[in-house]
Amino acid sequence: MNGLNRLKGGLFGTIILATAGTAHGQAMKEVSIALGSVGFGTAPVRIAKEMGLYEKHGLNAKIITMESSNASMTALLSRSVEIALSGSGEIIAAQGRGQKVVVIANTYSGLSGSLVLSKAAADKLGVSPNAPVAERLKALNGLVIASTTATSVYTVAIKGATTAVGAAPRLTFMSPPTMAGALESGAIQGYIAGAPSWAPPVVKGSGVVWISGPKGELAAENSPVSSASLQALREVAEANPELMKRLSTVNDDLAKAIDERPAAVKAAIARAYPDLDATTLDLLFASESASWKTRPLTVDDMKHEIAFMKSSGMALPMIDSADPASMLFQ
Repeated sequence: MNGLNRLKGGLFGTIILATAGTAHGQAMKEVSIALGSVGFGTAPVRIAKEMGLYEKHGLNAKIITMESSNASMTALLSRSVEIALSGSGEIIAAQGRGQKVVVIANTYSGLSGSLVLSKAAADKLGVSPNAPVAERLKALNGLVIASTTATSVYTVAIKGATTAVGAAPRLTFMSPPTMAGALESGAIQGYIAGAPSWAPPVVKGSGVVWISGPKGELAAENSPVSSASLQALREVAEANPELMKRLSTVNDDLAKAIDERPAAVKAAIARAYPDLDATTLDLLFASESASWKTRPLTVDDMKHEIAFMKSSGMALPMIDSADPASMLFQ
């Protein structure tokens, strides 16, 4: 049974904001949040839950992991959940279909994917992993590079960036869990994926990070402003402004904790991702944590997101009629 069907068996199709107690003088409210994956692009919600930040602001957050961002958006549109964590592509597509979905809080700034090359492939290039980005992109010409799908933001980003420098890697597509094995076997020479999928070859020493999305190494036109945000139906957000404010404040508190209490944040990551060893956790925290310290999205940001998605060539219905301002809950 898929994630959406499980939800329908256990959640009402309307908003349930049940009073369950008090926290810091606030009535506890139940809120269900659908995540599109278990990757680090969705980690802020899990970390905040582990750190008790939802409870601090009077929220009893139920987190449900779906098969994809599309699935989490479907759950939102069907009212199986109040909140979905999805990317800009999903909200733009929904708006194009006339579905009024709005951003509540930006949870991941920039591109969440990193491109990893096998050490064997990188050594043959004669280009350092620390060379200027343009040189590293040119070196990808002709290499077999895996991405998730032809329409993913990772594919859009790497195609745009390599085309700009006159390079043409040979792209192939596979699911993230199979990428590291394909790299080890030599079936591919590199892949672009989000954390923690890109980390194993790097930790083992058989791979090198060639391009880091979280570190902002690609040009702005080749990267989304946001890889993930908390989203809600506009009518739900307008009917529950206090809930939306609390969710946004939780996000702000996590950003402060990353600077002020990094050890506590890392401990929360370890609880949320118990399969990560200490070395991998340190690597991923260093790479990803800056992207979790987000700022609110603006109308200009949403204009950028629309242009970025249009550059992919994807068939997004009525994208030219999408109103950037209508995608934000102020």
